Amino acid sequence: MRVLIVITAFIFMMPLRAQRSDFEAIDFWRADYMATQQQGEGLQQLPILVHHLTATLNTDVEKFRAIYYWVCHNIKGNYHLMRKNRNMIRKLENDPQALEAWNNTIQKEVFKTLLTSNETLCTGYAYLLKEMAALAGIESEIVHGTGIWNGNGSSSKDKSMHSWNAVKLNGKWYLCDATWSSGYIDMENLLFAFDYDDRFFLMEPEDFAKTHQPAQVKWELLPQEN
Repeated sequence: MRVLIVITAFIFMMPLRAQRSDFEAIDFWRADYMATQQQGEGLQQLPILVHHLTATLNTDVEKFRAIYYWVCHNIKGNYHLMRKNRNMIRKLENDPQALEAWNNTIQKEVFKTLLTSNETLCTGYAYLLKEMAALAGIESEIVHGTGIWNGNGSSSKDKSMHSWNAVKLNGKWYLCDATWSSGYIDMENLLFAFDYDDRFFLMEPEDFAKTHQPAQVKWELLPQEN
């Protein structure tokens, strides 16, 4: 484990320690059911959608679960958009100014595609989850960094820029990745296939760190040593 030298003020700014086991007593069947009841809904009336997902649920974690489950079962990854973005990032990685300009350009396309066809890439998943959580009164953040994933849970040398979320529940921060929970790209036909993976919903920080490297180390949510 890395040893970090931190000043006292920084220690108090670090997110509180949190684990998925905090919610072992909660059965998410009702939250998941509410999400299935809104299957196929679009994003044009987002406040109404969030209300339908969360109005009958009592706790923030259940409300967030309903939102997360809905996103993962209704938003597709767009292979062509992902490939286009990845290729440009690799091409411009040594030109920060050009890369920033590209990021501004691609974000417009990402959000347009998200709104018109319910398809996106990781940034769109993270943005949508944050917006829907906010409408439910739940604080969350978009976390940018590097993803290391080859589809079977083990690390790969092929790293790529990635975005996911941290969500604050009961005063603690938790990690989740709706992109990787939602499914995968079928490389035979280059189409997205829904295949929900529950592991990335409030995953334990130690396990999350095996495949996610945040740009800001505080979002590892791992215990820090002086």
